[in-house]
Amino acid sequence: MKAKPTLGSHVVLRDLEGAQKVFLLSSGANRQELRMGKYSAIPLETLLSCPYGAILRREADGGWQRVRHSIEVAEETVEVQENNQHLAQDNSAQSLSPSEVRDLKQKCSGSEVVEALASNSATFASKTKFAQEKYLKKKAQKHVQQVTLLRPSVMELCETYYKQSRNKVCGLRYDYLSSLLCQADVRSGARFLVLDCAAGLVAGAMAQQLAGLGEIYRLFRGSYPEKGLLELDLSESEKSCVRAIHLEALESSDPWSSEWLRLPEAPGDAEGEAIAPGRAEARLTRITKRHNDFKSLEAKAVDGLIVVAEDADLCAEVLELGLPRLSFGGRVCVFGHHLQPLAALQGAWRAGNFVDVRLTQLFTREFQALPLRTHPFMVADANLCEGFILCGSKVGEAEPQEAAGEDSPTKKQRRS
Repeated sequence: MKAKPTLGSHVVLRDLEGAQKVFLLSSGANRQELRMGKYSAIPLETLLSCPYGAILRREADGGWQRVRHSIEVAEETVEVQENNQHLAQDNSAQSLSPSEVRDLKQKCSGSEVVEALASNSATFASKTKFAQEKYLKKKAQKHVQQVTLLRPSVMELCETYYKQSRNKVCGLRYDYLSSLLCQADVRSGARFLVLDCAAGLVAGAMAQQLAGLGEIYRLFRGSYPEKGLLELDLSESEKSCVRAIHLEALESSDPWSSEWLRLPEAPGDAEGEAIAPGRAEARLTRITKRHNDFKSLEAKAVDGLIVVAEDADLCAEVLELGLPRLSFGGRVCVFGHHLQPLAALQGAWRAGNFVDVRLTQLFTREFQALPLRTHPFMVADANLCEGFILCGSKVGEAEPQEAAGEDSPTKKQRRS
């Protein structure tokens, strides 16, 4: 049995044009309208009855039905060298007028409209097989309302956020995110200090990797976006790994006197107004949890430091606070879009107590793989190189040698 979405979970819907959107499956007053672009609304019950990976298509009666994946069977045929150079590109091949197409869309389903357009095209039959498939796909994107139901995985959410608003996730592509997790050695049971300005996506991916064993101390200043943490549908144990730490507390010489960690002195606010008992108790519980998280951070060094931010000043500030808290052998990874600050930081690390210092830039390009037609996708908005990753390992000074009259374990081994 394939897994199905449930009430309270999130799903990702992808249309034929490749656009993606995240939805919360909730009922009642907080129910979100499941609508993709200009598509008609999709019933919640239809999504709950379908497994992840299902394809839903709007039919002529206005309802959404599940359709099967089209499976192409490879035929052993001799490759014929064909082209479409003899076809005129003057938009005169289609015999249906725009008004007739609009009438068809009101009476027929999207797939039937595409079939009618192909049958009334004077040049469709004379095109090559590849050109016919390309024609049908282009018309389906325009006339067929179809979505694919996807699980909100780290990769799907990263692609969705990147397409919707690149700035909200600091231009973090999925290949850079996976490289950060690998370079920082994110593993179960470890402790990490993280500055995540990518809507919580980095912290959520790390929490999923830790599987409930370990700590992630997420630094923040001002707002604390949790979009990525919430929409990943993490378990309670995975969510408990992520602990919020305000930068104000780390910067202060007396952290316990900072506003973020200050305990309420009396059942009233700063102006002397009374606070409801329920609110006062919730506030005390919240600040007590902050105290425990901050004590846990200060009790032991962290195994890794990850910084994802576009603000160079904020990045430098977090590195200044976080590197002294990094244990020897711990990994530090910084993601940014500007080469010069990271290159200068690379030189400083190599001259200091860091080894294996690398500055990398990833190159990703999507290819069309077809017989005699294998080439990169030619799109104007393709961002081939998006940022840089600087990583390294912190090392410490050698321990002092033992007294001259005593044999060290190394000398004993050599003597034996």
